Formats: sequence, C-alpha cells, structure tokens
Amino acid sequence: MKIELEIKNLENIPELTAQDIEKFSEIFGVLISSGGLTGVSGGQTLIHFDANANFMGVQLNYWPWRRKKVASNK
Repeated sequence: MKIELEIKNLENIPELTAQDIEKFSEIFGVLISSGGLTGVSGGQTLIHFDANANFMGVQLNYWPWRRKKVASNK
C-alpha cells in the first residue's frame, strides 16, 4: 500500500533529507500497522524517541473493553 503525504508548512523543518523521509515513513508505517491512528478510540497513541531523537516505538493506551455506566433512576 502506498500513502502520499503533503506537508504544507515546513517552517519548523528547514530542509528535509532522504533520511528524514525514511524516518517519517517508518514512523507512519508503525502507527498504521499498530492501529495507533485508527484503532484507539478514547485513548492515547504515544510515539517514543530516545535521547538522540531516534524513533523507538509506539505505545497504545486505551481500554479495549469497558463497562458502560448505567444511568441511575432517581
């Protein structure tokens, strides 16, 4: 599958290198394959980097099942 990304504001990224694009591709690939962009409803997707700004992983924080609160009849 191929996904194209259009970045409209490069104010904070003066020059994108081929290495930058490769890093972005890896991060987005992991986000998509882990369900971090579409599989987390009412939760969090955290992207982790080490001290050298290397991508280290994705953490998903959500409840796959939760009992619904029942309104009390008062």
